Amino acid sequence: MVERVTYHVLPNGQGGWKVQQENSGEVLGNHRFRTEAILQGRDLAQTHEYSLLVVHDRDGRVEKQYNYGRFPQAASKTRTAPSAKKDAGNSSPVARGS
Repeated sequence: MVERVTYHVLPNGQGGWKVQQENSGEVLGNHRFRTEAILQGRDLAQTHEYSLLVVHDRDGRVEKQYNYGRFPQAASKTRTAPSAKKDAGNSSPVARGS
């Protein structure tokens, strides 16, 4: 199963913005402007099959979230419609041979 990769755009504590990967905590970029950090985060997120970009405000609160790709559904969770076919010999309510 494909796991979602999450990136955060956060204040870097020096008046700028950083792009950080969630699980590793690795800082992937530091930027003077938030727009530049968002663009880098978007580019990184779009390289994965299923990802999330979380943009924070100056106070560290979540402001926006952007999903990229689709979460693949497990085969056991997919539903199939019941068959619409009827037995060809018994499909007519009228008796034959009259």
